[in-house]
Amino acid sequence: MTQISCNMQTWPYEENDEYGFVQGLFRLMRDLFSQDSESFSSSSTAQSPVNRRKLELKKFHIGFRLSSYLYFQVTKKSLRLQVSDDHSAYRKSGGMQQPTLALLSNFLNTVTNSLERSADEKSLLLNKIQDINELSRQEVDDVINTFAEKARVSPSDNTNTRRYIAMVEMCQIVGDRDQLVTLSLLLAEHLLNVILIHFQDISHIAAPVESGNLITYTGLDTKQDFSPLCERLLPILGRLELLNEDKVGHSLKVFRRLVTSLKELTIRKIAL
Repeated sequence: MTQISCNMQTWPYEENDEYGFVQGLFRLMRDLFSQDSESFSSSSTAQSPVNRRKLELKKFHIGFRLSSYLYFQVTKKSLRLQVSDDHSAYRKSGGMQQPTLALLSNFLNTVTNSLERSADEKSLLLNKIQDINELSRQEVDDVINTFAEKARVSPSDNTNTRRYIAMVEMCQIVGDRDQLVTLSLLLAEHLLNVILIHFQDISHIAAPVESGNLITYTGLDTKQDFSPLCERLLPILGRLELLNEDKVGHSLKVFRRLVTSLKELTIRKIAL
C-alpha cells in the first residue's frame, strides 16, 4: 500500500487501481496541464488582490504536487507516457488517460511564463521599495490601486502614510512572488526531468501492451511523433536558459545544466 499527498491531504491507494483514484489523479493532471497561462493565472476580478495572489499560489501548489507524483511514477515505477493524444489506439482501448509529453510541454510553457513574470515583478517591486521615499504620490497611488486592499487606504491619508502602506503591500507581494518563483522552479525541474527521461529512453512509447492491470509501452516512436513536440519545446528551453539569477533570487547552476541537457537532446532529435 502506498500513500500520496495532493492539496494538503493524503490518501492510500492500490498500485493496480487502474480506474479509481490513480485515474482521477491522471485526469486532474490532464485538466491542469492543458490550461494556458492566461486561464491558469486568471481569477475573478471581483476578488481582492490578496485573494487572487493566494489562489494563483494554491494552483501552483496543486500543480507541484501532481508533478511530484508523476515524477515519482516515472522514476520509481517506470511509468512511460505517450508523446501526444494523436496516438489514439491506446485512448480508444479505454486504458488509463495518462498525461502526455505534449501536455507536459504545454504546462512547462505556463510555468515558464509564471517564472518570468514573477521574477520581473519581484525585481521591480524591490527597486520601488528601495526608492520608496523618492516615489511621487501618483506612483505611490498606482502601487496602492494595483496591489492594496482598498479598505486600508483613506482619502485623507497624506503622502507619507500612503508610502508606508505601499511599502508594506509591496513587501508582502515580494514574499508571495518569491514563493511562486521557488515553487515554479521546482515544478519546472520535475517536468524537465520527466521529459528528459523519455528523450533518453524512447523505446517504450509506440505500441501499448497490456500485462494484467499494468500497462507499459514498447517499440520505437517515429520522428514525426517527436518533431512537433521538439519544435514546441525548444523555444521554451531557450527562455529558461535566459532566466536571470539576480531577478529570480536563486542559484540556477544545477537548473541550467538540466535545461541544457534537454535542449541538446531536443536539437538532436529535430536534426534527425
